[in-house]
Amino acid sequence: MLIVFLLLCMTATLAFYCKQRAYRKSIYYERTHHNLMTVMFNKGRYGEYLTSRIIEKHALKSHQQLVNVYVPKRKSQDMTELDLLYIDRTGLYVIESKNYSGWIFGNEAHQQWTQTMPNKKKFKFYNPIRQNATHIRAVQDSLALPSEVIHSVIVFSERCELKKIEVTSHNVHVIKRKDLPHFIETRKQSGKQYFTQADIDAIYKKLLPQMHVSQEVKNRHIQTIQQKYGK
Repeated sequence: MLIVFLLLCMTATLAFYCKQRAYRKSIYYERTHHNLMTVMFNKGRYGEYLTSRIIEKHALKSHQQLVNVYVPKRKSQDMTELDLLYIDRTGLYVIESKNYSGWIFGNEAHQQWTQTMPNKKKFKFYNPIRQNATHIRAVQDSLALPSEVIHSVIVFSERCELKKIEVTSHNVHVIKRKDLPHFIETRKQSGKQYFTQADIDAIYKKLLPQMHVSQEVKNRHIQTIQQKYGK
């Protein structure tokens, strides 16, 4: 039994070492410097990391990527936080990461969506398309970009099932994380090209400082969310 226990410990240690090594090479770590354990035990951050890795693997090598970007809201002193953002020749993709499980029901026009768990319990959450629309308006104002170059992408966890999602806008995409590689490859093959490499780098450099706002700004943003949504 002792030998089996030691082998299990060695295997677990080796697996964690490999995961840590891969994590330290990721764009997500390069941008955030979050500790791996902190990320793994935070459902939201871990979902962002997994999404970021897929983008890193499948997007054009010339792409740029940012995480947790704080941008001033339109006509407001408040800030809004973008989970993930990547820029390539086919546009600027604003990603709202939802690391949820259960069945997901939603309509682009409705204010609330529904998460139904296996035990039949239901939970309401704010329409992520509307949530991301706020992010997009803010970043559009900040960068003075036309709306057609910005794409809204809502990425749900592999652990959920998108049961009935109704979307009508052509630049809004609601997908599961496992479908993100196909989405990116399709955009690379058939998406209209809007940006040069110089454009990509300029947008990245302008938004990069917005990843490193003060803790005071972050705390104020959290308080605003709690007041608005009661979370």
